Amino acid sequence: MYASFFTTRLVALAAIASVVSGQGLPAGCDRNATVQSGDTCDAISAMYNVSTYQLATVNSGIIDPDCDNLFIGEVLCLGISGQDCDVTYVMQTGDTCQSVANAADIPISTLLANNPNVNTNCTNAYAGEVLCTASQIYVNTTQSG
Repeated sequence: MYASFFTTRLVALAAIASVVSGQGLPAGCDRNATVQSGDTCDAISAMYNVSTYQLATVNSGIIDPDCDNLFIGEVLCLGISGQDCDVTYVMQTGDTCQSVANAADIPISTLLANNPNVNTNCTNAYAGEVLCTASQIYVNTTQSG
């Protein structure tokens, strides 16, 4: 009975160590960050110029949809080589998708294509969310491998 209990715990610890060491990162990950105390997905996204959507998508097997399962020492992928939007903007109170697109000098269609989590009216974007504002479209290319 105890052997089974300890074996289960060792397997779980090995899985955690794999994620912490970065072994669970997607193929082609060319940027990564280690979670620090107090980090949130939006804070990590803003600090490393990665959209909130891309961070969640690239790490879909690690980060849950609410991004409330980060732990200190965990290694997250920030971008996949050749598919990495690192031109970003942190939404502020009062911003609209149109004002962000205008400031970035990109069409609204490009902004929305690069941020498919944002609805066409931009009513679900929030202050603190990090959007990809690149002129190149990365849609459907940030999927994890």
